[in-house]
Amino acid sequence: MNIKETINKLAGKYSAEMISLRRQMHANPETAFNEHETTQLILNKLRSKGLDKVKKITDTGLYALLNGNKGKCVALRADIDALPVTENTGLKFSSKNPGIMHACGHDAHSAMVYGAAMILKDLKKQLNGSVKFIFQPAEEKNPGGASLLIKNGVLRSPKVDAIFGQHILPGKPAGKTGFFPGVMMASQDEIYITVIGKAGHGARPQGAIDPIVIASQIVIALQTIVSRNTDPYEPIVITIGRFSGGSINNVIPEKVELSGTVRTLNEKLRKNTLKLIERTIKGICLSAGAKYKFTVSPGYPELVNSPAETKFAETAAIEFTGKENVFKGERFMFAEDFAYYLKQCPGTFYWIGAGNTTGLHTSTLNLDEKLIPKGAAFMAYLAWKYLNSN
Repeated sequence: MNIKETINKLAGKYSAEMISLRRQMHANPETAFNEHETTQLILNKLRSKGLDKVKKITDTGLYALLNGNKGKCVALRADIDALPVTENTGLKFSSKNPGIMHACGHDAHSAMVYGAAMILKDLKKQLNGSVKFIFQPAEEKNPGGASLLIKNGVLRSPKVDAIFGQHILPGKPAGKTGFFPGVMMASQDEIYITVIGKAGHGARPQGAIDPIVIASQIVIALQTIVSRNTDPYEPIVITIGRFSGGSINNVIPEKVELSGTVRTLNEKLRKNTLKLIERTIKGICLSAGAKYKFTVSPGYPELVNSPAETKFAETAAIEFTGKENVFKGERFMFAEDFAYYLKQCPGTFYWIGAGNTTGLHTSTLNLDEKLIPKGAAFMAYLAWKYLNSN
């Protein structure tokens, strides 16, 4: 039996266990930095499997280590946090925690890395090196769990030579994989704007400084940064997702609060865009006699896949699953804190089809669980091939 047949057979052996873990996580989701029960669940399962080391590295982050023969170290990463979304799937294992849901597939990501650990544990004697299985909190919230795990040494002892991660992609057949070299995802910054005017009666606007009108002008004007201050060939997104102000129909409020997200694909544009945003806010407020506060919560950098590791992973996928099961990956303006790992060591982040379901971050996301053993098997093969290639 060759290695591909062996790995697929082991994936079948552990399939039910992988899916069980996914369903346990799905039914008991926890938001970023609050994944205490999730971490304990994964920790208990890994500690019962005879891996060489299982260690918490932050309050809700952990990794497991499998040491084969002397050689390099490759890491496989999963994220474990859920989103503040109310589930509407009707699944028997729907979220038991009101207002929280695994609406981005992190439960499946964790199950696949866990499955890869089980498969590779059985192949330990064939591994020319070590594998780190990283279960990371807080992918969905600044400053991102990846940055904290890196600060706490997750890429050291042993030093990680390459890292691979995957993310489900709705609309692609379950288990098919897609690869994209270079810049695949955007940087992400959160912006917070407070417009401070002067309160007054709605029937005497001349006696007030209306922050609702001023804030509305700001929202529209920010889009001219995209359309008139940025090269048309440079992808950029400025979205205001929250507009809050006022409490009654005939009162002009004192202030309005806005918050949003800024996405770019290079650092120079990122910095320049934030400067232009404040310039726009300042100009509009000054012309209207209002004051403002502007703060930025710096988010993740752009995600840049190493060309060599991306080609390596794509070649491995073609070998393992067949060319017909590998699609051309896409670039998205999503943000991912896997970008932090790729700043430290080579690697790639790739897509894995989730089947015919609604989009990421929706209340009705219902991925096809056939992807879980398929994804775990490919991750195991990818790690095996990396360690056993010259």
